[in-house]
Amino acid sequence: MFNFFGNKEKVLEKEKNKLMHDLENGGIRQLVLKMGSNEFYSILIKEKHEKEGSFASDDYISHYAYKVSSGLNNTIYKTELLELLADASYSPYKKYIFCCLASLCSNTTDYQLFDFLLKHISGEDDEEIIVSILSRLDEIVKPASVDISVIKKNLIEGNQHTRRAAIKALCNCRHSEVEDLLLDEFKVSDKHTKSSICGPLQSVGTTKSIPVLKSAYKATRDPWLRHNIEYTLNAISERGSVTD
Repeated sequence: MFNFFGNKEKVLEKEKNKLMHDLENGGIRQLVLKMGSNEFYSILIKEKHEKEGSFASDDYISHYAYKVSSGLNNTIYKTELLELLADASYSPYKKYIFCCLASLCSNTTDYQLFDFLLKHISGEDDEEIIVSILSRLDEIVKPASVDISVIKKNLIEGNQHTRRAAIKALCNCRHSEVEDLLLDEFKVSDKHTKSSICGPLQSVGTTKSIPVLKSAYKATRDPWLRHNIEYTLNAISERGSVTD
């Protein structure tokens, strides 16, 4: 296969590393702005796009900005991000600000911020903002004491995109009703949604999930769904929920 870049691969790698360094050390405001960028990270990528018309998501600065934002774990950013929400000049960047807040919430286990984000979703009409928040709340453990009604509502009443994000957000829930809710959705969903539901079932599923998962495994020939079901069954078993 023809390599457009030839011996310039090292130049690209150097530019990519510099971009990551700048994003990690340039401050939260700069990061938010770059998440909304539609620029290529290198002039070489731009030349390739102009000549061949082909491109990939990791050709763009925004791809790396999103990557950095997913790892935010410094609590000092919380105040600054909340201030940006009130800054009219950053209004076009609200989706990215909420995305950063959701990552910070998960990475620092901030339940005050968790409640703030879910309360915002309850009155939010912008689908992209809802998805940006929910899709990054998967890692934080949700004890039975926190209110997840907004997440459940988006699972049941949301559209395709908000439902998928809600499914992801139900990972690591300690609410007893979540497993039944996920299994009910699993039984009536298409293969793609079934695969998504396998994610939270890996952390909330018990022996109750085993028959449903095994039945779906036998009924499908889809290799990706089968892989996800197998992985989920193994995860449940490793957590000690399966008895011999």
